[in-house]
Amino acid sequence: MDTHYYHGSKVGGIKVLEPRLYKQVTDRPVVFATADKNYALAMIHASGAELAVSYGSDANGKRVMFVDELKPDVLRELEQPGHLYAFSAEGFEPSSEDLEGEYVSYVSVPIIEETYIPNVRQALEADGVQVVDYDHVLDSMKSRGKDHGKPKQEHAVDRFQR
Repeated sequence: MDTHYYHGSKVGGIKVLEPRLYKQVTDRPVVFATADKNYALAMIHASGAELAVSYGSDANGKRVMFVDELKPDVLRELEQPGHLYAFSAEGFEPSSEDLEGEYVSYVSVPIIEETYIPNVRQALEADGVQVVDYDHVLDSMKSRGKDHGKPKQEHAVDRFQR
């Protein structure tokens, strides 16, 4: 099991993440977290209705993350700075939304480390994440065997995941 989880934010200087109510996805306040730094970064400036995060494989079978732009011009938001927070994975449980790699805590979570990211998109692409603009999303999804018309789960960040 991972010893650290991550959460991305537009806001710097956070010392403790407090549970918040996200009416679209939970019925009680939670802190969202992931073991994947890039997943946390991808969600800093957009919601699952604007960007879809999914995983696939390249020609060599290596796992690759894809960030698909679901609304035009949302990728511009990723060119802004953000903050990546690291904290203990202790006390987290898998999200009830059944999203791969997403965890929740119902209590406050103290931050262990904060990393400033000057340009989120550049950081994602430098780490091998495939960022797909709106005009190329359908072709990209087809090439990955994803059915854009059948979300795994309505409004889920990784709703095009197989």
